[in-house]
Amino acid sequence: MRHDYDLPPEWDAMSDEEKSRWFTQERCRRQAMAQQTPARDELEYSAERLARVLSARGYEPVAAQR
Repeated sequence: MRHDYDLPPEWDAMSDEEKSRWFTQERCRRQAMAQQTPARDELEYSAERLARVLSARGYEPVAAQR
């Protein structure tokens, strides 16, 4: 199956119901990011904060290592 989703590492262990819920949440997240809404602002802030926390702990994005 071809898609542009970054599936979570535990994807193979997830049930069909969990996979469906994950896809629904991911589609909602992408829709919110495509619009100028408070939800987008919150998602961007959360992603930036997580990146800063992980960076402070010594983690680097996989794309940066390639």
